[in-house]
Amino acid sequence: MWWIIVIGIVVIMLIRFANDSNKQANAVIKQGGMKVKYKTLINCLLSQDPNAKIIQETNTLISIGLLGISGSTIFIVNQAYGEVHIQWKVDSNVFGKHQMEWYFNEFLDQTKMIEKITNDLTVYQTNMVQKFK
Repeated sequence: MWWIIVIGIVVIMLIRFANDSNKQANAVIKQGGMKVKYKTLINCLLSQDPNAKIIQETNTLISIGLLGISGSTIFIVNQAYGEVHIQWKVDSNVFGKHQMEWYFNEFLDQTKMIEKITNDLTVYQTNMVQKFK
């Protein structure tokens, strides 16, 4: 009998999650989609290398990166519940795998997001290069 209650609770939680996800996606769509909402951030990431391109785009996520025989560098920008989650992932034949991530309020000035990401990556990469000296 108790397992019916547990299953019922799980089903209710799944329905709520799906409903919240739909609301989130619709909110981003109403704001013009990921390309429009995060235009400054996306344009900055794309401008870092002439070969950078949008790899994947959904209603709440956009991936930007470089893929090549020597490895990959990818930024994933994911909008979720009042926050934007940004991941930087590198898989290099020379330097190995690296990852960093940031969480910002979705309405924070994107130039401030860019400054924080740039500063953190500069420190991280400087420390990484020091290890190879």
